[in-house]
Amino acid sequence: MVQGKNATAYLPQGYWEGGTTGIKVVPVETSSGLGTGGSPTSITTAGVVNSCSSNSTTGETVCVANDTDVYLISGTTLNNTLTSGATAEQDFTGGFCSNCGVVVDSSTNKALITMGLEIDDTETGGYQFLDLDTSTFETPIPAGATTSEDVSIDPVRHLVLSPNEQGNYQLVNITTTSTPALFNNDLGELPGEPDSAGEDCTTGIALSTLEFSDALFITDLTQANFTPGTPGTWTDTASQVQSFPEFATMAAGTCGIAIAPGTHLGVVTGEFGGALEGVIQLPATSGSGTPSIVDYVAFTVPSPPTEEGWSEGGDPHTVTAYVSPNTHKAYGVLENRDFTYVAIVDLQGLLSAPRTGHVVNSPLPAGLVTFVAE
Repeated sequence: MVQGKNATAYLPQGYWEGGTTGIKVVPVETSSGLGTGGSPTSITTAGVVNSCSSNSTTGETVCVANDTDVYLISGTTLNNTLTSGATAEQDFTGGFCSNCGVVVDSSTNKALITMGLEIDDTETGGYQFLDLDTSTFETPIPAGATTSEDVSIDPVRHLVLSPNEQGNYQLVNITTTSTPALFNNDLGELPGEPDSAGEDCTTGIALSTLEFSDALFITDLTQANFTPGTPGTWTDTASQVQSFPEFATMAAGTCGIAIAPGTHLGVVTGEFGGALEGVIQLPATSGSGTPSIVDYVAFTVPSPPTEEGWSEGGDPHTVTAYVSPNTHKAYGVLENRDFTYVAIVDLQGLLSAPRTGHVVNSPLPAGLVTFVAE
């Protein structure tokens, strides 16, 4: 979603339950600083787009629609429209989708699309890789269950992370994408529903949000045990559910999550409304003990310049994180529900801001949230 020397956000103008067609290309940051780019550019699409992901090395962006459309974009130019292998719909709390999400693995220049598949008259979730070097699809991979609303790829350990709403945290070994190995972990009784995956790939500390709760599931993949099978299973006795009382009033609980690459900082959001969001600091080491969040704060996004109040976007979650190519700071990027503003939040700045316990005092210090109009 955010890429390049001059960071740009590719923002879908819809989501599973509705919305309009098209994509907004919004300059987030130039060498002159945050919010200093030109005006946003609209890209017209045939379908309602729900997700976009970019290769920060090549600059190519992949967006997927609620139907089977897949759009390949360079800059502000739509170069190609492809058709995925989706053959059914997945059903989430936020709506229905054939193509449900996309994430690009820059290390392999492949895009992974989550989707609905019909296998032997049974509808299930699935994955399909798109080779961006050749613009060709690989054979769809049945998940045997619903996928996560937002999967993540670990390019270091060659894993897809997919915690679903039914409490199954699925990992897919994609060392060879043509012969993937699936591993399931039934997380048992939880305070909420697993919703989105996040990971600090430098340490292997992985997470899932737990919708309708104030908690996060946290695991250390360097301590995980894998048992082969069809599918296999994985367990981690060091994993835990950690509660954050200050997140309790997030809209729908902890829903969206993103970790800024190469850092131990992340952002956690609600969905379909609300202005309360969170910042988390992950441990800097792994391999022993039970991982837990080192520090965290809840903060209230202030009102954008021309609107009263912030209302966080819907499914799939309007949040990502990146490291500034100019200042090397970690930023979270949020989008509001009516697609009018992007909020760029300084993650370390919020952790360091004046606070009461784990809540940043309001009003926020100047410079911690920058709004960019869409």
